[in-house]
Amino acid sequence: MSGLKAALCKDLKLFFSGAGVAALLLPFLLLAAFRIGLGDLTTQSYVQPFPIAVRDEDDTIMSRSLIAQMKRIELFSDVAVLEEETSDAQALDQGAAAVITIPKDFFYDLYTMTDCPVSIVLNGDMQLESTLIYSIFGSVMDIIRGNQVAYTAVYQLCYGDLDNEQQWALYQESSVNLLHDALGRQNVFENEAVQADLQGALERRLAACVLSVLALFFSIAAVKTLPEELGLGILPRYRALGGSTGAFVLSKFLVAYLLTLPTQILMLAVFQPEHPILFLGLALLLLASAFGILLGLAAWLGNPASVQRWGNLLLFLSLVLGGTLWSRQLLPMPLPLLGKFALPYYAGLGLEAAAYGLPPVKLLGLLWPILAMGVAGLLFALFMLHRNKRSKSARTTHGNPAKPTAVPALLPFPARLASLSGIKLTAMSGGLRGLVALLAVALLCGMAASSVQSGGRQQLCLAVYDQDQSAMSQELVQRLGQHAELSVRSCGKEEGLYLLLLGEVEGLLTIGEGYSQSLTTEEQIPLRYEGASASVSLQGAREIIAGQVSLQRSRAQANGNAEAHLGRTLSAQESAQLQTLMDEAEASMPPLYQMQMQNGASAPLPFVPSQISFTALMVLFTLLTSAAWTGGRDGRLVERRMWSLPFGRVLSYGSDCLALVGLGLLVSLCILLFGGCTDLWTAAATLAYTLCVSALALMLIRFTNTDGRVDGLAPFLALILCLLGGCFMDLSQLSPALRTVSLLTPPGLALEASRGTWPALLALLCAAAVLFIIGLRPRRK
Repeated sequence: MSGLKAALCKDLKLFFSGAGVAALLLPFLLLAAFRIGLGDLTTQSYVQPFPIAVRDEDDTIMSRSLIAQMKRIELFSDVAVLEEETSDAQALDQGAAAVITIPKDFFYDLYTMTDCPVSIVLNGDMQLESTLIYSIFGSVMDIIRGNQVAYTAVYQLCYGDLDNEQQWALYQESSVNLLHDALGRQNVFENEAVQADLQGALERRLAACVLSVLALFFSIAAVKTLPEELGLGILPRYRALGGSTGAFVLSKFLVAYLLTLPTQILMLAVFQPEHPILFLGLALLLLASAFGILLGLAAWLGNPASVQRWGNLLLFLSLVLGGTLWSRQLLPMPLPLLGKFALPYYAGLGLEAAAYGLPPVKLLGLLWPILAMGVAGLLFALFMLHRNKRSKSARTTHGNPAKPTAVPALLPFPARLASLSGIKLTAMSGGLRGLVALLAVALLCGMAASSVQSGGRQQLCLAVYDQDQSAMSQELVQRLGQHAELSVRSCGKEEGLYLLLLGEVEGLLTIGEGYSQSLTTEEQIPLRYEGASASVSLQGAREIIAGQVSLQRSRAQANGNAEAHLGRTLSAQESAQLQTLMDEAEASMPPLYQMQMQNGASAPLPFVPSQISFTALMVLFTLLTSAAWTGGRDGRLVERRMWSLPFGRVLSYGSDCLALVGLGLLVSLCILLFGGCTDLWTAAATLAYTLCVSALALMLIRFTNTDGRVDGLAPFLALILCLLGGCFMDLSQLSPALRTVSLLTPPGLALEASRGTWPALLALLCAAAVLFIIGLRPRRK
């Protein structure tokens, strides 16, 4: 126990001598920045609510009741009742997805099966929205049509040509069952519709992002000193004094856990999860997994700077691929598959599963891959620690950038400046391998940036678990798949739940055993539909499904209705004749609605991060991490030697700045050119932004007298600045004050400059000049 206590005290002192108290305060600022600057991911992942308009020419209790039912559907953000003087074109121009006209005497004509169709005018510029409303309305009409067809065929089979009395009996029986089927159409489902939990989904996404950053950041902070401790022989001496390797590793994990605990407590107060113990348990599991992976990385690499550099790169890649900053569904293949190795992916999955009510055992069944990766990293680290008899030179080979060599003084000043800048660029990026890895991540980021620009969902995605596997259940799946606005994906039970929790589908339809038999009786149909927590399309999807099920049930119950009228069982020939009569009746029925398409206002596009947003985040991550090299022992040694040369201070500081600018531009080019974003304003904004961030990073290094402080804090600083700069949300929609705040940050100015605002471009250049001048001051010893 005393050995563990000593190791714990040692690791705490190492942490506070590095990143210091700032690392404990920045998570609180990050949480506030996420609250302000992280947009609603549901705008990218799910179909958004949209308005429709209704013209009520019938103006009866029945028509007003129908409109009231429409207003209860979450998918419709507004159901406007049009006045007589408002035309359909005006309503569409004002943003309505469709205009539905209920004609005069519609319900009486419906009762008597008279031709009096409803008019539906769809907005051709809102393709998905207008198609959805058409399908929802059409599904209700399918219930009416299926009921009328079935009863017409039954009466024709039983009575032949109908007299007046039989005709009215047909209307009476059909209308009673029609009212029952139409009003009770949602009763085809075993479960009730649940209102979308949009706020809860957003908070869980925020929590997943913060938990992931905390786990990775403090794990890096705890393990980054391991290579240096191994090089100084601290572990062998610790063992000689009676300590164990397990206690040595455990002390680092306890440091990481203790440092995350204050922010976790704050998150409990802010988010107030229903199961706080489960929340803390998930945070501990994520931390343990991240710690194991990064401990393995630290045991393999040769110096703290390399651990910090590769750890920051891993953190950045996790945020890009994990589905917290933007929806994974917007990323091109194979990036969504790579995202399944990212910590935020499992943080989001765990929080959604907990909110869904899964027990801890099933929760572990979902999260075992990330736990397995952590265990694998831990075992690799222990293996490397037991092989600690390697020579010091062997330990320091991996990831240790070569020290810059002196540049011959006989070269012209520009040549010396360019040569030294190139050498420093390679050293700052961690050598050639580090530079290649960095540019590879930038290319992946460029792929993501290009794909995210495609916007939100183009279809309503449903998963279907067909447990019945009957002809009728397969027919239902086929009917749903014929809807152009629906994307139907067959799956198993576990896979369907997995897709639902991850937000990859908007709902899961489960067709239970006995579905086919239940259609012919009045028993409860074994049918369940569960929507994703943040999906507002639940009611609309249920309407479409209910329409198809009711249509099937009307046809399936026709035999029983005919037998009730005849008082005997139908023969096989009569059953076949009944099916033929239903087909003929359906073909001869007047249309219940007419559809036409007109142009109107387009649907508002959801906010998605632009390519300059991706660039701003990665350039900040990269340069804040790389600039730390100039504050390390090698960088300070080179600087002191350079000052003895003519123009040595300019040569030293100028080469630092040029190396960072060159590294930032390489990263930017990989992101921007991959997506084809090459306009002049974007290029100018990128150059000015890179100059500004380079000067900012060097200035911060000048004002910190501890190695590794800036690169250790780089993840927090980069995320906070980009969130407040409006990279992941249009802050102008919230308040003018936040819009002003965004223009006080380099990412906010870069976004504004890329839109063609020259004052923002000038402000970036002026900020770069001021920061560069401030950074010229002599470095603290």
